[in-house]
Amino acid sequence: MRISPLRIWLQSTSLLAVVAGYSLLLLFNQQIAFQQRTAAHLQLAEQLVAELGSRASERSQLQPLLNAALLPGLRLQLMLVPLQAASTAALQSRGGQEWLVSRQPLEVADGSSATLQVEQNVTASVQQEWLALWLLVIAAGLSSLFTSGLLRLVLQRGLVQPLQEFTAQLAATQAPPLPSNQIPVAEQPEELQPIAEAFNDLQERLRASWERQRSFVDGVAHELRTPITLISGHAQRLLRQPGLEATAPSLRLIQQEALRMGSLVSDLLDLARQDSGRLQLRRLPILADEALVQAYERLAPSSGWRLHLDTPAAELPVAIGDPDRLQQCLAALIENALRYSLAPLPVTLAADCLPEGLVLHVRDQGPGVASHERETIFERFSRGSAAINANSRGSGIGLSVVRLLMEAMGGSVQVAEAPGGGADFQLHLPMIRPLEVPPSA
Repeated sequence: MRISPLRIWLQSTSLLAVVAGYSLLLLFNQQIAFQQRTAAHLQLAEQLVAELGSRASERSQLQPLLNAALLPGLRLQLMLVPLQAASTAALQSRGGQEWLVSRQPLEVADGSSATLQVEQNVTASVQQEWLALWLLVIAAGLSSLFTSGLLRLVLQRGLVQPLQEFTAQLAATQAPPLPSNQIPVAEQPEELQPIAEAFNDLQERLRASWERQRSFVDGVAHELRTPITLISGHAQRLLRQPGLEATAPSLRLIQQEALRMGSLVSDLLDLARQDSGRLQLRRLPILADEALVQAYERLAPSSGWRLHLDTPAAELPVAIGDPDRLQQCLAALIENALRYSLAPLPVTLAADCLPEGLVLHVRDQGPGVASHERETIFERFSRGSAAINANSRGSGIGLSVVRLLMEAMGGSVQVAEAPGGGADFQLHLPMIRPLEVPPSA
């Protein structure tokens, strides 16, 4: 169920309260006017009864007195049936006019009794009352509109704008949180100060937790480098010794796993350096054909010669970046493509040029990447549905390292659908500017 905005809810509730108040006021005003008119009518009827009772000594004199009375707006009718008690006034409509009708017992000096029916024409009074009622309704409507507009202004300045500013401050906070990201509590409205204090406390806890996590990852990665290097080195030395053919497969497996663990440790170190602001890359000219040939010659044998290299259709511009880090990105993407593209399907390296820079392609013929996952797979510890369905091994940090390295070089990494199906991972590098002279390595 969708909840309406708080501003609309407050404005609607306040407007309904104002309308309800005016409605009650109009009802009370109408009821009071009716009671006043009824009381005046009964008082007039009592005065007429007292006057007739004092002037008539017997009942036969009542009718001549009534005939002689000239009272505008009144109709007096004598009824010989005695009445025990006076009746209340009732409003009746006759021929488009409003009449108040009541009956009063009449006692004559000779001891006889009768009933006097008094009918008073109150049409003018009722019309005036309705006119006053409609004027009050119009005034209430105008007052409600004014109240609504004033309330909207008050809510805009007293609620919406402070919340928008508060939201902008929250959105400006970075990850990991920095001490400078603290929200100034004293500058917030009194109602938002507890929320600002709670958010600042949360940032402090997150910053401390982030620092502990970063220190742990950095320390563990450095500690693991030495034993992994020793394991890989001893495995290589044992493979070179004669007479160990029976254990060669196990030694090769040990060497491969040690290399994979070393690559994972390097990725963790890169993430830790990037988080702490210690990641430094070189800015050197990069030739696309040389970079692709280097990656091909280094990785084609281990890929079972599934790695193919396309010849560029035209001369490519010179890009700028870190050549070693670019090789690291290409190796990660090639390994990823080989993992999801079953043998003997090839993985192709290619390059082309766009107006904004150089693009290196790593294309496979695997299941591809769903459109809704083409951003999330570059997040840390995130894996696409293809990896889960294929039960493929992976740490979930390889592509995130590729993205942080490319962004550190001023470029980017994207994934699209490859021609004929599969995934097309693209490394975008900025072109070297004519006046830009990269520092020497």
